[in-house]
Amino acid sequence: MKHETLVEGSVGTSRWELFAAANSGKGFYSYYPQVFERDEIDKRYLIKGGPGTGKSSFLREVAKRAEEKGAAVEYYRCSSDPDSLDGVILNRRIALLDATAPHAVEPSLPGTRDEIVNLGDFWDSRMLEERRNDISAYSALKGNCYRKAYRFLSAAMEVSEGNREMVEPYIRWEKMRRAVKRLMRSVPAGREFQVIPGLMDSLGMKGEVRLPTYEEQAETLYVLEDSFGIASAFLSMVIGEAENKKVSLRVSYQPLCPTLPNGVLLEESGIAFVLESADREPTGHVNMKRFLDQEGVRQIRGEYRRNLRLAEGLLQAATDSLADAGQYHFELEKIYVACMDFRAEQKFIRSFCQKLLEIL
Repeated sequence: MKHETLVEGSVGTSRWELFAAANSGKGFYSYYPQVFERDEIDKRYLIKGGPGTGKSSFLREVAKRAEEKGAAVEYYRCSSDPDSLDGVILNRRIALLDATAPHAVEPSLPGTRDEIVNLGDFWDSRMLEERRNDISAYSALKGNCYRKAYRFLSAAMEVSEGNREMVEPYIRWEKMRRAVKRLMRSVPAGREFQVIPGLMDSLGMKGEVRLPTYEEQAETLYVLEDSFGIASAFLSMVIGEAENKKVSLRVSYQPLCPTLPNGVLLEESGIAFVLESADREPTGHVNMKRFLDQEGVRQIRGEYRRNLRLAEGLLQAATDSLADAGQYHFELEKIYVACMDFRAEQKFIRSFCQKLLEIL
């Protein structure tokens, strides 16, 4: 299944665009705690409200004004609808996030670190009550589509895991380990090992989408060429070396198998390892074939490729179901949009931004 690259940029850009959750073989998989609860964040605004109430627009307005003031902004896109936002982080210390299902968040330190922003204050409950049956029907249809999608994704993950188990006996682990140590030799020791998740890829209503932030941030870019799905083992070794050196890093995970890395960025040294690069010439290529027993792999190549085709079909079925879910979601949005007082909401947003910018 081909993927779409949504963002283009240049090396060293200050703009971060990532995903903080995934539609995966394990269902909806959230990295919210690791992204939005890390120690350096000392203020969080939890945004509540239904579909179409302006949560994503609110986040974009706040981020735009913060950028105009010179703030560093991390954008976290919605894994189902990458045109929408799930959250933003300003100067690494102030987070604003969509705190509704499926990534519902409640304040753990209410009134101190955590504040609730309820955009439901601007809807007309009487008008929504009149559309209650429609809201219930569309919500049920949307939920059914997600359940179908997750069944397909679970099956695709099982096929992928079967392929990985088939290849593992033929990995030359020690050779891989030595290669990782050589590539990491120039990385200076840090003060603290920390993994901050930030996904480059998503599976949603637009199919597979790639955000090239790791490539854009890297000064040194290594592209991993991987025909047999062993790059996650290589990247896990990179993470292990980073831990030994007490280095902080960003890690992207596969949306299908959400515990397996598919990209690593060492921010302080500016080194990134990714599975592919759409628009940038890399510093170097690392061909995973060199870490495989070619004679052994030759015996399983046919079965491996058949399984790949099966997984590809399951992924397509999943994204078709996610696209259907998106259509029902947009119908829900239309209902809520018609019941919102956006003039009052915009007045609130202007006031909110003015107060927030004072503490940036």
